[in-house]
Amino acid sequence: MNPSQNAPILEIPTPQGIRAFLSRTPLNIAFHAGGDSKECVEHNRSLCIAPFGLSSLAYLNQVHGKEILEAKSGGLLGDGDGILITQKHLIGLIMVADCNPILLFDSKHQVFALLHGGRVGLQKGIIPNALAQMQVRFHTKSADLFAYVGPSIRACCYEVGEEIFASPSGNTLECGRISREGKIYLDLTAVILAQFQEAKITHYAFSPHCTCCGEGYFSYRANPQCGRFGLFAHLT
Repeated sequence: MNPSQNAPILEIPTPQGIRAFLSRTPLNIAFHAGGDSKECVEHNRSLCIAPFGLSSLAYLNQVHGKEILEAKSGGLLGDGDGILITQKHLIGLIMVADCNPILLFDSKHQVFALLHGGRVGLQKGIIPNALAQMQVRFHTKSADLFAYVGPSIRACCYEVGEEIFASPSGNTLECGRISREGKIYLDLTAVILAQFQEAKITHYAFSPHCTCCGEGYFSYRANPQCGRFGLFAHLT
């Protein structure tokens, strides 16, 4: 792939104190997917975060869990699915290609978390875990939180089997179950919204885009060999 000279990014409307944006196709920003060289991926990441340098970019080896790691510096933080950032000079990155990239920003204490919200991570409780850590460490209150959920595979395309609801944590997903024409579909945004409402978060925004049937974002279900797009954020 030959990356374009100008990174195709989409700015996200956010409260004062934070900047968040999405990378889009054709830029693959993942080393582990899409088949691009390390040099190409680094170039794509640089285009996205300019004028910041790559040394400021904090990212994870995402494992579909609920572990939240605090970024003290840029680079690979380790295995996890959430990044907590408290410093202005660091940029967080969550990589996805159907899973939900999620931002939780505490506007009072000027800290934020980025989460990899796939089905498994949501079942394991990555959102409640992130909120609990922010409440313990920073006394975060729901009234001070802004949440954003980026493009992901939506109920129009996410066909699933009955077995996912039979797992020990399957009840977490019941509010997203949709039966249509003899098939079962899963609305993960409904699951996320239910968790926001349970946490009394009222200031939130959801991207309207489905990664699978829409354009501009990678989708693993549409193409298992695809790259990854990212949700980036930094304090201002």
